[in-house]
Order: sequence, then structure tokens, then C-alpha cells
Amino acid sequence: MELVDQKNNITTETQLRKIISGYPKILDKRICSELDPYCLELISFSTLIISAYGQSTTPMAPLSKKDVVVIDSHTIALSVNDMVKKGSYASLYYLVPGIGHGLRVNGEIQHNETHLVLKIKSTYLHCARAAARAELWRNAEASAQAEANYLTSSKTFISASPFLLMKTMNDAGETELSPRGDHHGFVHLIDPHCIFIPERPGNKVAVSTRNILKNTNVELLMLVPGIDAVMHIHGNAVLTQNDQLLDLAVVKNKRPKLGVLLEQCKFTIKQCKAIQETQLWLNENHINPDRLTRFSKALSAHMNGNGLIGKAATPFINAIVKNDMKNLY
Repeated sequence: MELVDQKNNITTETQLRKIISGYPKILDKRICSELDPYCLELISFSTLIISAYGQSTTPMAPLSKKDVVVIDSHTIALSVNDMVKKGSYASLYYLVPGIGHGLRVNGEIQHNETHLVLKIKSTYLHCARAAARAELWRNAEASAQAEANYLTSSKTFISASPFLLMKTMNDAGETELSPRGDHHGFVHLIDPHCIFIPERPGNKVAVSTRNILKNTNVELLMLVPGIDAVMHIHGNAVLTQNDQLLDLAVVKNKRPKLGVLLEQCKFTIKQCKAIQETQLWLNENHINPDRLTRFSKALSAHMNGNGLIGKAATPFINAIVKNDMKNLY
């Protein structure tokens, strides 16, 4: 396939907002500056945490619960490589086995004598759409042996993966981690050093895509259910509306309006000790959703508190969440 020419590239936020309309400003309240009780509840059930670092040679990494310890509502201790620079930014994404929604935490790295410390700047309960499109927790055990024999190259890993975490940074080096998910093979290998990732419907805040406009350095961590390995991908990102690429990503007669073309990619497949330790894919380790506060209730309280305003907003938030989950494409 002939690669994207410049006329298909999106290079300004004005262009981007013609494709992704503006978002309701009430969504700005989805960001909190500390770990509230609903964040702490999700953390208590989480067994795998994806970590990402800005302005550092340390790659994204899955960590187990013992490596990520909440000190207080503003501080998290990390047992990771000390090459991460003091003052750089970092993000965490908490995964709960069997649960679609997650928690994203952003902050700034500090050091003490034995650990890195993340001083929290923002927290965000992330909806379940990516995991739902990926069917992330369905039949992972059954697929494991069949897939394991074929994950010997970047091509086969990409074709088997339904879910990834994307790290982007703004022009100040502040990091964001965002999940992307769909049926396996939703990421398309265009040539040995170039991949295409379709943008599916989201909350329209468009943090990742706006970051790419400011900083093209992007890192991905890809997962395959049932496999105790991950693939790291580094590359330079371009936002594109190339028709040929978008045509590759049609699902249920729905064609994405936009995609991320990642060029000059470097691929690395590694066994993952944290996934092995947590036994993430075993059905017996998956959490019953009834054990957690319903996402819409948690999000409403996260945005509006537990008072009258929070309670009044819960039905409205619940309707939005239900509509989003019915319209995955």
C-alpha cells in the first residue's frame, strides 16, 4: 500500500475538531487531583498496573501489585528501575481482571532512599469501551495454547492482539496512558516499520490525539489474552484520514473518521514476569463486577461528590454510559 501523503495528515487542533466535535465541558470534572474512595476501591481489586514514563529511557512496563503501593491519596511508591529521572512525568493504568473499566493516574516522579515516588496530579476513571470491543476477558484461557505457538514475530503478535495501552506526551513531557481495543488484528501492519491504529468513538476530549499534535513520540504496549508476554512498540505518530487505511478498519459497516499511523516503528516482544505472577488470564482470578461499585455511580461521585448533586447526576451519567456501551463503533 502506498503510504499516506501529507494532504491526509491532521496537523492542527482546528482540523482535529472538525473531525471530533467538541466535548461537554462537564467532562472536565472527570479529572480529580487525588485518589478518592472509588479509585482506592478499584486499586484494591487491581492486580496488574501498566506504568509509563516521560523523558526517560525506561520503557512502559506491566507491574504487579507488590510493585505499586499507595502511600496516601496523593502519593504512590513504585519499585522500578531508578533510571527514571526525578521531575519527569509518569502515568499508571490499573487493570482489574474480569472488569472492563480502569483507572488512569498521572503525576510527577520523585525519589526517596529506596523507591520512586509518584506525586499524583490527576486521576481518571476510564470507561470500559476499549475492553468491551476487545472482549478482553472472554475465553482467554482457551485461546492461550493455540496462540502461544504463533507469537514468534511482531507480525503474528499484532495479528493476535485485541488490546493495547498507548502512551502519548504533550509538549511539556506530561504523559497520558489510554487503552485501545477491538477484535484481534485491529492494528494493521502496513510495512515492516509502520502500523495503523483506528480511532474508535470516545469521550471526545481527545487527549491522546491532541498530544500527538504536540509530540509525535508514541509508545505502545500490546497484550494478547492468555499469553504471558507483551510487545513494546516505539514510533513517530501521524494523525491521518487516508481513505485506504480507514477502509481497512470498517467494523459493522462503521468506518472510523480518523486513525494513528505509527512510522519508524521498533518492536520488542518480552516475557512478562508481572503477568506470570498475577495469573491475569485465569478465569478463576477474574473479579465479579458486583464486588465493585457500578462504574456510572463511581464516575458520578468522582465528578460530583456523594452529596445531593452527585446522587442527582447518577441517573444522567448512567444513561450516558449505557448509550456509550451500546454504540461501540
